[in-house]
Amino acid sequence: MPSAPSMTLDRDRRAGVERVIELLRWAVLVFAAVSNNFPGEPRVATTSAINLILGGWGMFNLSATLALVLHRLPGRRTQLAILAMDLGVASALVYLTGGFASNLAVVFYVLIGISSLRFGIVGSVVCAATISALYVSVGLAASGPLTHSLVDLLASRLFLFFVVSLASSLLAREMVSARARQMAHTAELEHAVFAELREVDRIKSEFMMLASHELRTPLTKIKAWLALMRDGGDHLPQQARQEGFHELRTEAEHLGRLTDNLLCIAQLESGEIRLKPTTVDFSAVLRQVISRFVEVADRGRFLVHIDENLGYLHVDEERLALVLACLIDNALKFAPDNEPVEITAVRVVNKAHVEVRDNGRRIPDTEVERVFASFYQVENPLLRQRGGFGVGLYLARQLVERMGGQIWLDNQSVRGNSFFVAVPLEEPV
Repeated sequence: MPSAPSMTLDRDRRAGVERVIELLRWAVLVFAAVSNNFPGEPRVATTSAINLILGGWGMFNLSATLALVLHRLPGRRTQLAILAMDLGVASALVYLTGGFASNLAVVFYVLIGISSLRFGIVGSVVCAATISALYVSVGLAASGPLTHSLVDLLASRLFLFFVVSLASSLLAREMVSARARQMAHTAELEHAVFAELREVDRIKSEFMMLASHELRTPLTKIKAWLALMRDGGDHLPQQARQEGFHELRTEAEHLGRLTDNLLCIAQLESGEIRLKPTTVDFSAVLRQVISRFVEVADRGRFLVHIDENLGYLHVDEERLALVLACLIDNALKFAPDNEPVEITAVRVVNKAHVEVRDNGRRIPDTEVERVFASFYQVENPLLRQRGGFGVGLYLARQLVERMGGQIWLDNQSVRGNSFFVAVPLEEPV
């Protein structure tokens, strides 16, 4: 059963064809009426008969036009009836206006050839053959025997009938094919947009679930420790107090990073983020970021190698610290608990290179670029063991590129991954 879009396309095509044919019929009717009533050499004996035929044909055209205005397309039988009437009108005009010498009837036959485009190529050929046979028969009856000049005229007009019929049919088919291709392309675009909207909706729903989980986890720990410290009071052992303060600070830092990342992502997406570059000591910024993580993590988890001659950068210090924090936080999540995260900062010509390496599971080659996409994570976000929204690497790339730097992933090792950041150094004054 044809689909609704294909049925709509076919109906639109048929309606367009019928409108074109109706316009041509009215144009020919006006031409015939003017030619018959304002001729150079009037034929008084046949003028009234011709006007009567044209009047009847005009009334028929009016009814067909009103049907089109009411969006009622003619069926196949109605189309054949219209064709038969047109052939009868044209044949009568050939006979009444002088047979082969009639130019008025030729116009009608050409119109019939054009209107045959509604029947396809085979129908156009059959229609051209029928027109030719009628023209020859009626012309012989009206004009008498053929002369040499009439043979040449007849051959040229028969050729005209076939060319017009075939050309109109081929042109109509090409127009229909172009319209079908356009509709198919539009449908593909609509399907792609719909699929993209569904994916955006899926990501939004998934993000809402993930965000509620990620924000609830540290809040639950904070509330539990606060309740324990409130209920225990002075009776709580000192070691438990220290552990509670450590957990409170760790989870508060975690919440702070989550909210900072989300705020920066919102500013990036809305185009409202503004960098405030200043001259900063790169090594000092890096050490400061590392120290924040050392306070909430085991100091032995970091292997730090910083070149003391890194130099200065002309960047937004707060955003640079956020980039470094995203990379270190990502490495801590995926590195095994008993293995360190390596942080190396060196100067390479006029750029500062920072490498953050973990010994976790190697990221597959197919995921190298996708890890920098927003809200994307290699693991299933609803089944994974580690926290985070999957925005840290996306945020890091966006900010680094706005600072004129580069960020990339090296996963060539059998185990572990290395994230690199290269930022141009400021030339000394």
